Amino acid sequence: MDALLRLREIYRNQPFLQWMGIEVIAAGEGWVEEHLAIRPEFLQPDVVHGGVIYALADTLAAHAVLTTIYPDQWCTTVEQKINFLRPIVTGTLVGKGRVVQLGSRIAYCEVEVAAATIGKLIAKSTATIMRIPRN
Repeated sequence: MDALLRLREIYRNQPFLQWMGIEVIAAGEGWVEEHLAIRPEFLQPDVVHGGVIYALADTLAAHAVLTTIYPDQWCTTVEQKINFLRPIVTGTLVGKGRVVQLGSRIAYCEVEVAAATIGKLIAKSTATIMRIPRN
């Protein structure tokens, strides 16, 4: 199954991602690009809340892994680190995630989140993702 089709299938069963409005733009084996339009509900109080950016980064890392293991396996985040580099108030976040190392149990990923209009980095993240069997 094509990586983009895999992610769109997963997305259909993820109400949180649908509520947030994360949009899968492109994907390939071990990488993904997703967008998130900023809504007023994301502001805390005058800039986008870090949790929104973190949720996007976490999703990007997991989705990058899922492009390589779904539908046979699922995954969960073991650990994630994020650096917030600058605030954002309006526009669209563009996120890119990639698998750096895919082991038999653990994957290591890198993520970048940027502002679509100016292309400047908003956050960088690394994540350790565990592969788990599907029931």
